[in-house]
Amino acid sequence: MTETAVDPSIFANYVPLNALRRESQLDLARHTRQLQAAPGDFLFRIGDAAKDVLYVLDGEVHLIDAHGKALSRVRAGEPASFHRLAHQSPRTVSARCATTVKYIAVDAGLLDVMLTWDQTGSFEVTELSEASSQPNDDWMTRLLQMRTFQLVPPSNLQAMFMRMQRVAVDPGTVIVRQGDEGDFFYVLISGRCIVTREQSGLKAVRLAELESGACFGEEALISNDRRNASVTALTRCELMRLSKADFQKLLNEPLSRRLSLAQAQQKVADGNARWLDVRLPSEFQTGHMPNALNLPLYMLRMKLSQLDTATTWIACCDTGRRSSVATFVLTQKGYDAYLLDQGLPVLGN
Repeated sequence: MTETAVDPSIFANYVPLNALRRESQLDLARHTRQLQAAPGDFLFRIGDAAKDVLYVLDGEVHLIDAHGKALSRVRAGEPASFHRLAHQSPRTVSARCATTVKYIAVDAGLLDVMLTWDQTGSFEVTELSEASSQPNDDWMTRLLQMRTFQLVPPSNLQAMFMRMQRVAVDPGTVIVRQGDEGDFFYVLISGRCIVTREQSGLKAVRLAELESGACFGEEALISNDRRNASVTALTRCELMRLSKADFQKLLNEPLSRRLSLAQAQQKVADGNARWLDVRLPSEFQTGHMPNALNLPLYMLRMKLSQLDTATTWIACCDTGRRSSVATFVLTQKGYDAYLLDQGLPVLGN
């Protein structure tokens, strides 16, 4: 498949893209791909997550069932082509190209957020940029493509963007220091940072390197604990930060997808979820939920690739504090995650 840039004027013919405000269309176009597929290629298959909304620009696509039977066809220029192509998630049909097909793929989550804002009249990203003296910045849109922020009510996002403070730091500046009280949630707008953890009597361990678009600092704010690592600027950095009080009110509370023990057990029993125990291995060994996966919180970010993105995870620990952090991190990275409210019951092997 080949990919080219997208001209926002294309949106004029397609529903509901043509209902967006001009400013929203311009912003969405920067995160939309125009692609081409060959005859016989599948644009998607039954069961796929609908991460993108697809529109046929040229050619013909057949929608088929699990047995390969054609249910309908979509030809460019005909009425059906001006609407989203079988956009249910997960996909209920497969889309196979009958000819060479040109189409656009629009970020589904970002489109949904923009439709909500435009229809409620809450705000536009460009208006917030101007209000914050940040014209042409794309950092807000990058945040809005993260599942975490798509789950937050638009009014909360508006308040969050308005209350964020812009700061600049020089290379070598310690932005977050291990052991300090948590005070801000950060978004790295430009530059690079390094994350390190001090160990008594040993050299600091390098945990990660952060680049533009990365978020950090939430763990201490959610758990009401001290910083568990340091973040230092490697280059000159521009950041946006949100105070602890605003973070907890505007982000953490709306994202607290809590399940009672009975609700969580039912989800697992029905095969709709799996336990993710974020306690230490020594705690896990003393007792855990059946078939739980143990991934200690301090290793979660480094081992995320081990987790199946198609699985719903129920994060659990003894009190709910560590699992609150885990749920936020998982959601931020695009996983479907819940928090076991009140922590685990008394368990035995």
